[in-house]
Amino acid sequence: MTDTKPRNGAGTPMRAGHRRIEITLSEPFASNTGVTTHVRQSVLRLDWSGLTGYGAALAADPAELEACAPLLADATPYELRRVLDALRTAGVRPAVAAAVDLALHDLLGKAAGQPLHRMLGLAGLPLAPSALSIGAGSDDELQRKGRQFGAWPILKLKLTPDDDGSRAGVLRSVYGGRIWVDGNGSWSPERAVEVAHELARHGVELLEQPVARGNPAGLSHVHRNSPIPVVADEDCVLPEDVLPLRGRASAVNIKLTKCGGLRAALDMITLARQAGLGVMLGCKTESALGVTAMAQLAPLADHLDLDGHLDLCDDPFSGVVIDRGRIVLPDAPGLGAQAVHADDIP
Repeated sequence: MTDTKPRNGAGTPMRAGHRRIEITLSEPFASNTGVTTHVRQSVLRLDWSGLTGYGAALAADPAELEACAPLLADATPYELRRVLDALRTAGVRPAVAAAVDLALHDLLGKAAGQPLHRMLGLAGLPLAPSALSIGAGSDDELQRKGRQFGAWPILKLKLTPDDDGSRAGVLRSVYGGRIWVDGNGSWSPERAVEVAHELARHGVELLEQPVARGNPAGLSHVHRNSPIPVVADEDCVLPEDVLPLRGRASAVNIKLTKCGGLRAALDMITLARQAGLGVMLGCKTESALGVTAMAQLAPLADHLDLDGHLDLCDDPFSGVVIDRGRIVLPDAPGLGAQAVHADDIP
């Protein structure tokens, strides 16, 4: 039984450990950025006052996580903001800070005996359905996936520079639900507008990152001339990226490992609302730990793309349940992610 007794823990030293893990995808996933067959991430474990908090970092060197330990030794989860500010001052990269952020939020919820979304006052709010991503591939493969996932309310199609938007029609020929498209920066601004018009012919709802990152004029051109809303992803990494996207996109895609964790994600959501931008909460291909953490903020989003763990074999964590797009948040305190083999992490 989970211990839900609130505790103070003042003066209790915090111990940190970490381990790099590798998880295999059930089948390769192709996009404009390459083909993914494995997920490599580092799992951070913080032990404090009889509780354990978990966080995950993608593309983090072990030495980076070890360098965070001195800043954590005398801290408590109640000092989360002070610790994260100290990490930023020390120049810790957002991907590494995200692991600390998640683990501290996990401890904070466990210390209070409450799921994080309930502590944030988000309980009882409606949840948008999550999309399911389909990688680049042949038309036959696309039709097979469209039939296989026909019960999902939203499919997100990855396109590459060679695509002209007609593959959305291939998917539409076998799938009657909602379609989003992710370009991953595939096209020039002019070509992206042409693709957007083709996508609109097939009822596509959203076009994500049509041009390469760092081309604000190009993104603005597509936003002004596209018949479907444009979502900024690679152009929206940190909180300071949000306000400059006003008038250059319709929405922003926020990911924990890019922005530095849940605190930064909450700041970005607030900024997006101030700028009149819609909010998509996304994820990388990663274990259920990171996806479950982002799902705690799901009630604040207009669009959800939280499928990054669904194609993994032997995921070391369990947590959020996503059944044909329907999201069920865990009731366990903290992030709600549970280590399947706790002794192995780490």
